[in-house]
Amino acid sequence: MLRFGIGLGRGPDGEKAAREALRAARRSVRRPDLTVAFGSIHLDQKAVHRVLAGETGGRSLLGGSSYKEVTNAGVTNGTVAVLSLDLGGAPVRFAQAVVGAPARTGASLAKGLGGGGLERPLALYFGSVATGRDRESLAEMRRTMGPVPVFGGMTCGDYDLGMEHPDFWTNFQYGERLTRGAARAALFALPRGADAAFAFEHGWDPVGPPFTITRSTGGRVHEVDGVPVLDYYRRLLGDVRDRDFFSLMIQRFGFALEAPDGRSVFKMPVSVDLRGGSVELFPVEELQGRRARLTLASRHGLLAGARTAAQRCLKALGRPADLVFFVSCCSRGAILNSRLGRELDEVRSVFGRGTPVFGYYSGGEIVPAVARYDEAAAPSSSCSGFHTTTATLLALAAPPRSRPRALPKRLPRAEAEDLRDALERSETTLDRTESILANLSRKSYEDGEKLRKQSEVIRRYTPHGIWAEAGRLAARGEYEVPDGSFTGAFLFMDVKGFTAFSEGHSPAEVVRELNCIFEPATELIYQHGGDVDKYIGDCIFAAFPGADAAFTTARRVLAMVAQRRREGSPFDVRIGINWGRAVRANVGAQGRREYTYIGDAVNLAQRMEANATPGKVLVAQAAWRRLRRAPKARRRVVQVKGKARPIVAFEVGDAREGMLESAHD
Repeated sequence: MLRFGIGLGRGPDGEKAAREALRAARRSVRRPDLTVAFGSIHLDQKAVHRVLAGETGGRSLLGGSSYKEVTNAGVTNGTVAVLSLDLGGAPVRFAQAVVGAPARTGASLAKGLGGGGLERPLALYFGSVATGRDRESLAEMRRTMGPVPVFGGMTCGDYDLGMEHPDFWTNFQYGERLTRGAARAALFALPRGADAAFAFEHGWDPVGPPFTITRSTGGRVHEVDGVPVLDYYRRLLGDVRDRDFFSLMIQRFGFALEAPDGRSVFKMPVSVDLRGGSVELFPVEELQGRRARLTLASRHGLLAGARTAAQRCLKALGRPADLVFFVSCCSRGAILNSRLGRELDEVRSVFGRGTPVFGYYSGGEIVPAVARYDEAAAPSSSCSGFHTTTATLLALAAPPRSRPRALPKRLPRAEAEDLRDALERSETTLDRTESILANLSRKSYEDGEKLRKQSEVIRRYTPHGIWAEAGRLAARGEYEVPDGSFTGAFLFMDVKGFTAFSEGHSPAEVVRELNCIFEPATELIYQHGGDVDKYIGDCIFAAFPGADAAFTTARRVLAMVAQRRREGSPFDVRIGINWGRAVRANVGAQGRREYTYIGDAVNLAQRMEANATPGKVLVAQAAWRRLRRAPKARRRVVQVKGKARPIVAFEVGDAREGMLESAHD
């Protein structure tokens, strides 16, 4: 047997509203085995509970304070909703625990409920929204009790105050006593012939590319992709510093985390620390290194999500539902605003307008991950999940001939049809505006992602110094890198044996072998503060701000190449270094330019490389004199093209040779 009655009490007097709701529900069920009640947070909770506990005895009572109440009368505010369940006298087990360490809370509830002795068990769970770690409590319950499907949610405070307001977290739980900071659960067996199904859905749309959470502490995120998380949000919301605006808008943009099963796990921002630069996400779990995407909550998407959840739930049930338990997140209610009733309409359009519906808008939702009861109760199933921002459903099909129920009457229609029509027109405009903004956000991210990838490609082909300078100029609205001068060390490195090798090997082999030298050589240049100006065939041209950095880089490149030769590489390198002043200028045409070094100091560095012995670095005297420490070296006098007088230079091998104080010649 499964019989039930649903009642709704209205009015500002909590006692009268609770009494009216109980009276309506008991028209069908005079002696319920289980009573579930939700009272508006705007009512006097002590008065509401006093009536509920007084007439039920309190022990068989579940529920608590809510943001909005859901019955066949619609979605209401400032009311009390009651569900009376008659399970044919079958035993119902109850347990209550203080919300604290999640595992301890779950263990305490499991101990009170017990796990064995019930066929087709089902648990209802309602608790205080506090830690955000309720999934850990549910996991402990499953570990102790076995695979019992758990459905329910978190009691709610006044969401209209905003999550940053301390009273938002003030919520109450119903039982033998009125509590705050507690969790209460009931365990019973589905009557023979009855069945159940579950579903949940978000309906949030991805608006950005995937990113990695690069710095977080638990559920508090500080950086994504190395960017401060608030800066990441400001790309969407603008450079807004006002806490209230930021806190309100940021809740529309949650995180969708990649999950192993391919289904996204959604996290809702519940607090913003503008000073510390972080956002806290619920439900709480370790987020460091996780991949995610930013999502947008639009009213159209939320309504579509509720409809999808209802369709999935009905399909899993496999027959008409006799009762739908509906728990939706209070943040969805705030976003839907005056269209709040549309979410319930979407659910009822799937199950049928006459199907009884009962529930509330919560601070979090609890539901099994799979839809069919038999799958949720299987030993291989995971624990029920704790979610936010979802529309969550439990559909019950009663045994035959056990379906009488009392339903609340719909609220009377308002007289001012013209005002309703005006509101509907404004809501339509808001929906269209929201859709446009969503598309703009999506396009902005897509364009930004394309630009980022394009910039990354260009950066690979551009000297790093020029890249940084061009970025600084563009930020100031300047799009031409001005000519200038540079005084420093210039280095040329040439690969020997490359021409002969290329004649007997394929282009792919030639490029691969060349890059086996170029890649580590380039890394060494950047490690020592240099910058690669260009690659010229089998030659690298680089510049350094100091002679020591250029010289150290050259010797380490020689050592690297010498090691490769010992391993069978046919290549060797020779390197030339000079010090001096060069002009850095734009050369080329308007459609294709290079910003490069020009001058005698550059030319002489190239001449040093051309005269160097393979496996050695030849350093012109101008650069040699600037070394703080120099090794033993072979002094050479070199006649170079374009110079009337010979050039004094010093030639050394790789970094394995010892260093000593130099008496510069």
